[in-house]
Amino acid sequence: MLKQMGFGIGGGLIAGTLVGLAEAIYILSGASTGEYGALLYAVVLYGVIGTCAGGGVGLGLAALKLIGKPFSDARAWSLGFLGVFCALGLVITKYVVNKAIYLEQGVPMNGLITILAVYGTIGLVGLWLGKILLTRTPLKVLLLPKGTVAAYGLLCLLAAVFSIAPKDGRSGQLAPDREQAPGLKHRPNVLLIMVDTLRADYLGSYGAPANVSPQLDALAKDGVVFENGFASASWTRASTASLFTGMVPSSHSCDVKVAMLPDDVTTVAEVLQGQGYVTAGLPNNINVTRSFNFQQGFDYFEYQAPEYIAGATESASQLSMYNVVRKVRDRLGDGRKRVEDYYQPADVVLGNAKTFIQANQDKRWFTWAHLMEPHDPYFERPFNGQGIGRAEMEFPPKELLDTIKDSYTKEITWMDTELGSFFAWMKAEGLYDQTTIIITSDHGEEFLEHGGWWHGTTLYDEQLHVPVIVKMPKQKWAGVRIPWQVRQLDIAATIAALAGAPVPAEWQADDLFEEDFDAVVEILEAAKRPIPTPTQVEGEVVDTEDAAAPPPVLPSAAELTDKRSRIVLSEENFEGNVLSSVRADGYKYIRANLGNPRGVNPEELYNIEADRGEQNDLAGKEGATQTRLSKLLRTQLEQALRFKVAAQQADISMEDCERMRALGYVEGDCADLVGKKKVSTGAAPEGAEHE
Repeated sequence: MLKQMGFGIGGGLIAGTLVGLAEAIYILSGASTGEYGALLYAVVLYGVIGTCAGGGVGLGLAALKLIGKPFSDARAWSLGFLGVFCALGLVITKYVVNKAIYLEQGVPMNGLITILAVYGTIGLVGLWLGKILLTRTPLKVLLLPKGTVAAYGLLCLLAAVFSIAPKDGRSGQLAPDREQAPGLKHRPNVLLIMVDTLRADYLGSYGAPANVSPQLDALAKDGVVFENGFASASWTRASTASLFTGMVPSSHSCDVKVAMLPDDVTTVAEVLQGQGYVTAGLPNNINVTRSFNFQQGFDYFEYQAPEYIAGATESASQLSMYNVVRKVRDRLGDGRKRVEDYYQPADVVLGNAKTFIQANQDKRWFTWAHLMEPHDPYFERPFNGQGIGRAEMEFPPKELLDTIKDSYTKEITWMDTELGSFFAWMKAEGLYDQTTIIITSDHGEEFLEHGGWWHGTTLYDEQLHVPVIVKMPKQKWAGVRIPWQVRQLDIAATIAALAGAPVPAEWQADDLFEEDFDAVVEILEAAKRPIPTPTQVEGEVVDTEDAAAPPPVLPSAAELTDKRSRIVLSEENFEGNVLSSVRADGYKYIRANLGNPRGVNPEELYNIEADRGEQNDLAGKEGATQTRLSKLLRTQLEQALRFKVAAQQADISMEDCERMRALGYVEGDCADLVGKKKVSTGAAPEGAEHE
């Protein structure tokens, strides 16, 4: 009886290992994670799973022997192998076929029948061929316990050898051996800090209480604050793609859950790298990692990944069964949340940024640091393991509104303190004065302003209004506040200009600091100065200013705002909500697909000067304005489509899906959702239904 169980376990061990290796090879064939850790992890993890499943087969074989129906040694081993190989392989094959062939829209019945037929054939042929192979070929060594162990050990050894072999460097080069171009000595270092999910109006420099973000407010006083900066989308991947490429979603095509950042786009990191800068990217959200091709142009690109289980790597975390292990761990835990299970905290990310900067102190560098504190789950501060997140509470009760907003605010304050320490270090090292520091966000967050929560589902300002703060070297233009409308994607062109690099022709971004910016600053500063008071001199009224040479007539700050405000096109294609909006001339016009889950009307119009909260829908009430903005939106989309880059689809792993779900970008169970995904290329031009 024990012998029968042993054959079941041995066959299951080898079968599980082979299935794991097959999935690992498939993952690595399309991955850009830069390491092969999935191979060894698959051998160990799937070997354990196969052993357990094979033990179940062995129990069945032993039970059959007790009732007088024994199997030969070769047949017993074959049944253990085939039982595990076909069952585990069928599950994973269905998952892979659903992604690769049916684009996660669900495997149809004929596809399921085909998969079942394939594994049925493998099973039948295996039953016939297995006995021959295990009795008449060198494979008969597998019938010996030592033989099975030796075979498994050999697979482990081969996997280990390939796992430690470098591919292209997972992180790249911390200190690239690149000679500093002479022309760069007059150019600044550039530090781009993108704070995920940070609403502009939650910073003191944008009207929040002074105790919320004192360090960022101090930076704002040293820099230029663009009061009205807006994102191109309200979820991370699409918006960050716009930030990196200076293109709107319809142009860069990285706008849906399965989309990758296309190879054919030109990123701001590539522009600076070509200019001679050394570049570092520290992404802290699965949506903008190598999995979605965001490493383009970075010499050093290190995902600030959540803590992996039992030594897993980024590639290993994409194994299907890794997700099962993670779920078991979470369910057996004590219910306390850990920041590191979702992202790396600000002190870790900034510490890694510091390491890169120190390693390249003799070069000009560009560093992108991605901070996540304002993204849910919002942890209580001081940290006690408790937090509120979208994954487990898609629609929090209204009674929690103040609690959630308070937690969100405290997360900003905690992060702000860490930024203060980092800025103090830069000043102590003499880096602060020679570095352009840019603060922005990918999108905002909704707290019931329009009846909903979180982000990614609307194009209202609570989800689109983001901070845009630029501190120049030596604090040039310190304290200047720009009232006109700009776009977050303009940051790309601004960085290129600061580096002395030409802006790619396909970018829609414009430099935030136009050629006459010094004159603009003078007008804005003059507008803040009090008008001289007339005085009486010998019966005449004269100005205290010299009246002999009247100053030239200059545009007012209000006129500048009207003239320089940029048209903002924003787009969304997320969870069935396909939206587009245009913001111009003091109005905002929104189009939405019929029947969208969020319930946004097909057309909405807001006077954003009189109604900043977008509560009074003027659609159908101001016909001329609605028609004009509708045509403008169509024109903007048509122009964007002229620069459209061919979309590339990401091979999303179950683990990537689970991370996106944990951060609120996916609803429900990934195992169910992978069959329901809808692929789209972005918002359709006006006149076409968004379906």
